[in-house]
Amino acid sequence: MSYLCFDIGGTEVKYSLSDAAGNLAAPAAFSSGEASGKSILNGMKEIAARYPNVRGIAVSAPGFVDPDTGYLSNGGAITAFHGFQLKEYIEAFSGIPASVENDVNCAALAEKWKGNAMHDRDFLCMTIGTGIGGALFLNGELYRGHSNRAGEFGYMITNGTSVNTPHESTLSRMSSICSLRTHYAKMTGKAFENVSGLDVFAAYEAGDPAAAGLVRHFLLNIATGLYNLIYCLNPKKILIGGAVSNRTALIRELWEQLHYLGLTEADVELDTCLYKNHAGMIGALYHHLHGTGKEEDKNRAGSGAHSLPNHQ
Repeated sequence: MSYLCFDIGGTEVKYSLSDAAGNLAAPAAFSSGEASGKSILNGMKEIAARYPNVRGIAVSAPGFVDPDTGYLSNGGAITAFHGFQLKEYIEAFSGIPASVENDVNCAALAEKWKGNAMHDRDFLCMTIGTGIGGALFLNGELYRGHSNRAGEFGYMITNGTSVNTPHESTLSRMSSICSLRTHYAKMTGKAFENVSGLDVFAAYEAGDPAAAGLVRHFLLNIATGLYNLIYCLNPKKILIGGAVSNRTALIRELWEQLHYLGLTEADVELDTCLYKNHAGMIGALYHHLHGTGKEEDKNRAGSGAHSLPNHQ
């Protein structure tokens, strides 16, 4: 049996068929059209039309998501999704049962299901992309908060409020890949759309002084957010996701900045998501099949809702 998985982002929408064990088949992506809600939905319709016989459609989406109803009270970088019933919309155009969960919650579910947090009861997941997202597993459970907004690390103000618009000092504004692209485009006189995150990091590794300064500032801001989270929540592990997690030097670079900030005795492990940029799709499938899953329900893996299958 096959399922169709989507991971909606501000730059691209990843998609793939998958079996019930979360094995993705030839994952691909299409452009989000600079976070255009219309482009995203049209693309999803086109992809779904190719696979009319899938058992379900599992979606990872940004913003404040009600995982039961699939309603987005806030669509994050996709402003057209503010106040949008995404689950019902997908079911209406496809005729296939659908589910929607927050993107970083999906990444955390994937890593708890069969990734780098399988054996951890307390861990955080931070994704770095168009914005900064987060998720918390506490005492073996995904913690959501009373209105499904827990883990929104990107809204932390980590650089004071010295600017005239305080919201510009949030972690997402200061340290997302979008921010990195914006500043590098301005410094080099290039159009934003002609600068990718890969371009900035490639220039940094080639010794470009403009890129070097921006990347060091980017890493320091991310480390500042991690520093605060470590001391507030005392997690056993923090996993970093998003395309930037493909950088082999990332964890070392972040530890260098954490040490610079004075973190010397933290009993915490810092790692990347095992499934990198595919974690959102795998976690979306987990949510579609089993709900959020509680550690105490592992023994109910064959019974359906709220189980956490143990895939070694």
